[in-house]
Amino acid sequence: MFGAAILSVFFNFVTRDSLYLIYILQALISFCAGIIFPLLWSMYADTADYSQWQTGRRATGLVFSASSMTQKLGWTLGGSITLWLLALYGFQANVEQAPETIKGIKYMMSYVPGIAALISGLFMIFYKLSDQKMEEIIADLDAKRATEEK
Repeated sequence: MFGAAILSVFFNFVTRDSLYLIYILQALISFCAGIIFPLLWSMYADTADYSQWQTGRRATGLVFSASSMTQKLGWTLGGSITLWLLALYGFQANVEQAPETIKGIKYMMSYVPGIAALISGLFMIFYKLSDQKMEEIIADLDAKRATEEK
């Protein structure tokens, strides 16, 4: 995510004539940010195991439904914020855009996603469910399940 943040900021400095550079930057940003999505789903499963370990109750359905809801909320807010920012920068459809509007759109393609990626990366620093911790949790849960089955 830090790589995606840094690469996103470069969008602000690319001119409209550098089409190949725009495509390359977008591909690199997509690779950096997109590679985390499989990790995200395993984090949901780890969170469900952690919840069971802490509370003694299995809440996998709740964890995954909450994650699904927050994704949908994020998509809704993302679209809404995009439209609000376009309105703020004075975007008007089917007309040549003012220099301030072009500058705002460049911010939306560079600094806004860069800041979001940076925040996401910072959150990951504080994620405490490492592989080692999860092995400990799973071993403890397996031991509890084995004693409950007897």
